[in-house]
Amino acid sequence: MERSLFGIDLLTAYGGRTACVRKGAILFLQGEACVEIGYVSEGRIEIRSSTPDGREWQIQSVDPDAFFGDVLTFSGEQRYLGNVVVATDAIVTMIGRADFLRLLSGHPELLEAYLSALGRKTFDIKQQVKMLSLPSLRSRILFWLGWRLGDARTGSVAIPGTKERLAEMLAVERPSLSRELAHMKKDRLLDYSRTEITLL
Repeated sequence: MERSLFGIDLLTAYGGRTACVRKGAILFLQGEACVEIGYVSEGRIEIRSSTPDGREWQIQSVDPDAFFGDVLTFSGEQRYLGNVVVATDAIVTMIGRADFLRLLSGHPELLEAYLSALGRKTFDIKQQVKMLSLPSLRSRILFWLGWRLGDARTGSVAIPGTKERLAEMLAVERPSLSRELAHMKKDRLLDYSRTEITLL
């Protein structure tokens, strides 16, 4: 969606509350009720699930000009599936469901932009599920590269933050990811640097 459509001023005018949050802060805990919709205008937050043995996996990354908690707010199960963690210093606006609906109902162009963004989010979730269902790490890496490249058969894809973050997205430990990338480079399937992976 375009930056000019949603913003702090507009959300605040409809009852939103904005706060600057520091890296490392936990906004909501796993299992906590989700009663408002969040909007990130600057920075990044992550939804991270905790397993019984203490490990964490990233469920979702929310970048600038994106919402979180909206699907949960409108669903029957209104509880966060993971901890909502501030990944970088960020500016977050929270708005109630009724106020958000009032905003969308009064601005058809915003409703269209929101539904478009929601459609992309749903597609990304389906792609993530499909990727994680693949049997090997190599197949997951190739799927992820193809997903990011779209119609292009070759090209470079930026690593999302760090290799640790990419490893979490692929549901593996970072050493396993590094080993497989090295094997795939040796097999001349791809090349990689600290910041990007190139499908050959």
